[in-house]
Amino acid sequence: MHDGTPLIEFQIGQSFQSKEEAVLSVKDYSIQRGVEYKVMESDNLKYQGRCKEFGNECTWLIRIVMRKRKSTWEVRRYNGSHTCMATSISSDHKQLDYHVICARIFPLVRADASMSIKVLQEATEVTYGFRPSYRKVWLAKQKAVAHIYGDWEESYADLPRWILGVTSTMEGSVALLKTSPVRVGDQVDEDRVYFHRMFWTFPPCIEAFRHCKPLVSIDGTHLYGKYGGTLLLAIAQDGNSNIFPVVFALVEGENAESWSYFLSNLRRHVTPQQGILVISDRHNGIKAALESPDSGW
Repeated sequence: MHDGTPLIEFQIGQSFQSKEEAVLSVKDYSIQRGVEYKVMESDNLKYQGRCKEFGNECTWLIRIVMRKRKSTWEVRRYNGSHTCMATSISSDHKQLDYHVICARIFPLVRADASMSIKVLQEATEVTYGFRPSYRKVWLAKQKAVAHIYGDWEESYADLPRWILGVTSTMEGSVALLKTSPVRVGDQVDEDRVYFHRMFWTFPPCIEAFRHCKPLVSIDGTHLYGKYGGTLLLAIAQDGNSNIFPVVFALVEGENAESWSYFLSNLRRHVTPQQGILVISDRHNGIKAALESPDSGW
């Protein structure tokens, strides 16, 4: 519940830069006041809510409308403070949704994107006095991450630009993007493509391997998210037994074709020397790729 600090009430004529800002303010106020409200109207021109106990114990109502001339949202009607008693609703709060939580945890996620959901739950509880569900906080973190780093679609769409940036600023970099045409039913749309595979490495990795032990250890790990996939990588070892990554690849999964794509590029761009030892878990896809006559191995 709210810590007892006087809450600032809304004022007629008070403006907000966006509907999102206005709605977050109303939700934040209601959460800290310890009451719930119902949304009566909500579209691209207006937003109106009233207390859950409206007509019984409370007269609280707020109406915010879009001012087209100013491109702002303005409070046009406000009945003043709640006249009902603020009570403990539950360990959670209806208005404490993932949009509100996202605004609260955004600075924390921006500082450390690996911060656990449990820690973010606790941070939210300290602020509002309610402990949101794991799912709410997880959704809030996903929204924050997307806002900071871009969502899945934006990230994949930025790959060609990222490749251009890396190869133009770091001479000798290798970044190979493989796409596939979009298929609609039985037809192939040649004008649209989707991400298939990508292989990349950097000049320091290529140069450093020349001074390492003649071996590479290769493995893959599953990626968890909207599109899944697998990250393949190879690591090397120097004379002091320090290890470092050499090459990377994003592929659809561990199979003969993806491992062949990875290993042939590894051979071509980083390990052309003879007598290289390959350490692996002997996945069937790896065995097939290494034994292929055109793999270079």
